[in-house]
Amino acid sequence: MGRMNDIFPKFFRDPKVPPELRDEFLFEITLSNCRRVKVVSWLMIIVVLTYLVVDFITIRRAGTLVVADMWLILLGMRSFAIAVCGLFLWMLGPLQNNEDVSPMHYWLWKVFILFALVYTAMITCYTFPLKMSLAPVYIFLLGPSVFFAMTFRQAATLFVTGIIAIAGWLHLFVPSAIPIGHQILNVSILSAVALVIAQTSYVSSFKAFMNKRVIEQKNIQLENARAVAEKASEAKSEFLATVSHEIRTPMNAILGMTEITLHTPLSSEQRDYIGAAREAALNLLDIINDILDFSRIEARGIRLIPVHFDLPAVMHSAATTIRLQAEQKGVELVVDIMSGTPRFLKGDPGRLRQIFINLLNNALKFTDSGTIRVTAGPWRPKEAEQGRPVGIRFSVKDTGTGIPKKKLQSIFQAFSQADGSSSRSYGGSGLGLSISRNLVEAMGGTIRVESRPGKGSEFIFTARFGEGDGKRATEADVMSASWNVPLPVKPSRVLLVDDNPLNVKVEKLHLDRMGMDVTTAESGTEALMLLAEEDFDLVLMDLEMPGMDGHETTRRIRNGEGVGSPVRQPDVPVLAVTAHALSDVRIKCENEGMNGFVTKPASFGDLGAAMRRILGGNWQHLPISKKETPDEAPVLDIVHAASNLGVSQAEIRHLVPNAMSEIRLKLDLTEKAVQTGTLREVAIQTHTLKSVTASIGAEAARRAAVRLENAARREDAGLCRERSVQLKKEVGRLEVAVNAL
Repeated sequence: MGRMNDIFPKFFRDPKVPPELRDEFLFEITLSNCRRVKVVSWLMIIVVLTYLVVDFITIRRAGTLVVADMWLILLGMRSFAIAVCGLFLWMLGPLQNNEDVSPMHYWLWKVFILFALVYTAMITCYTFPLKMSLAPVYIFLLGPSVFFAMTFRQAATLFVTGIIAIAGWLHLFVPSAIPIGHQILNVSILSAVALVIAQTSYVSSFKAFMNKRVIEQKNIQLENARAVAEKASEAKSEFLATVSHEIRTPMNAILGMTEITLHTPLSSEQRDYIGAAREAALNLLDIINDILDFSRIEARGIRLIPVHFDLPAVMHSAATTIRLQAEQKGVELVVDIMSGTPRFLKGDPGRLRQIFINLLNNALKFTDSGTIRVTAGPWRPKEAEQGRPVGIRFSVKDTGTGIPKKKLQSIFQAFSQADGSSSRSYGGSGLGLSISRNLVEAMGGTIRVESRPGKGSEFIFTARFGEGDGKRATEADVMSASWNVPLPVKPSRVLLVDDNPLNVKVEKLHLDRMGMDVTTAESGTEALMLLAEEDFDLVLMDLEMPGMDGHETTRRIRNGEGVGSPVRQPDVPVLAVTAHALSDVRIKCENEGMNGFVTKPASFGDLGAAMRRILGGNWQHLPISKKETPDEAPVLDIVHAASNLGVSQAEIRHLVPNAMSEIRLKLDLTEKAVQTGTLREVAIQTHTLKSVTASIGAEAARRAAVRLENAARREDAGLCRERSVQLKKEVGRLEVAVNAL
């Protein structure tokens, strides 16, 4: 019983509105109730007009004078009701928005409900002797409790007023001979029910309001959190861009100088030291690149740049980057393209190559012997995608240590490795596979891994591409660009703009090696002055310089502005060479009219490839300087071979006979493969041949083997036949030199 006493007071107690929300809740209730009053007012006008017609018909049928007088009174009552409803509609106003609510509205809806109830009670009781029904009163007792949101006190006041009004009107209008006690009892019971309904409705309105406020507050919190996260992401991107720039600037000098030093006369010990320093710098650069890529993926800042490209060239180019390391470990590297695979595609070859390099590096890291096989084949997606109708399935399979089954699900997560000790044992940031997964998904494909511990792993991924056009495909730089291999860049006048003396020294050495006529400028102002006086074929533009930076300098060049006098060539090609590596900077450079973008540290090959895309050049018809013509390269340089291998000249002479036997065998197999058109076999044999010739210092034959291998990897049968003849000629010259020892 005590529990029931606790429940009832709680039920009839109005919910407590938080003080800070009280005014807002009152405003919401007022606006809602006033809008409903407008609806009820129009409804009352329609109902009253309808009752006028019904009353007229009813009274006319009665045909008595008393009833006729009653109709006139009803006409007056109902006309009064219509006028009052119209007055309320006018006072309420349009209520289109929050500004239409005034303090008057807070009491206006309460007055209307009281008026409607008292009026309904009066006219119903007046017609009770004729109709013997209080139905309209019942409706107006229940209606407000359901239709309006009222506190318990407001509802109780309303219903007590209603009961008193009905009782009074019944005693006034109903003859004493007609019993009305049970009618008052019914109204009282109905009022109690309506009071319960009103309280339930009010509590529901309160809960709806609070839920709305909670949702709004959560949305505001989420929006604020999103804004904070975006600001933090922007700050992180700016920080990474700054750190990247500050690290890459000295790295450019370190890598450039070590690359240059490695191609000067060095002792074996010195070469090892410089090589180790360069390898460490490259590893650091790889980690920086991985972190930047991962950051861009997190911020959804990576975009694919679709171009027409040669798929086999991209695959062989990626394989070339790890081929030397694979040979040193005794691991065979095989690239296999299945029949039916289109050669030319439209997509982002740079990102595809990045996926291959990540997977190949991962495979080589955990493979000490055996084979790494890269495969491409046709794939038919279940659903077609507009603009990318071509599907390709790729695979990188190794015979390494494999991955435990429990690690297969987490292998693509950021900073995850197959073994907790892998990072310490093998190196790496643990981001390569995560980056690859995101790039594959951006290409419309999926990636998965199949592995058995001790048996090896196979990474399989799919990607979507557009249909490629061989005529529009950019020629792939499948020949490794190194200090000893001339780059096919047209000799040109180049203006090098950079304020860092070390960067200028490194880049000028690269440009001199390419045969360029180089002029340097230490600032954007000096560059504009030179461009106003002279013509250049290309401007290499650093972006971060004191005073006028590279962006402003380029804008002035494109506008024809100079310092004192206008520039002579507003459309001169500009190649950005910068330590910035974020895509936002690259896009900004494109929008400013720059023709290319190279990230520092820019190697000899990177710089040459970017310049070649602007200035032109041809691998087959390359104007090679006399010093580096294959015919005039050393036929047999035992001294150089001994220095490179760190052994004595006597040991090299001892190796020569066995090496020559291997060279003759590989040459014979190469010629047969060329004759039968088996270009893959040509590439395999010449790859071995170049290693053997290099081991004894047969530079001319090595270069001829390199050129033939490149032709085979491009699947150019005609060029293979031409270069096979050259290779045979160089091997013949080598035999003469060997016999002369």
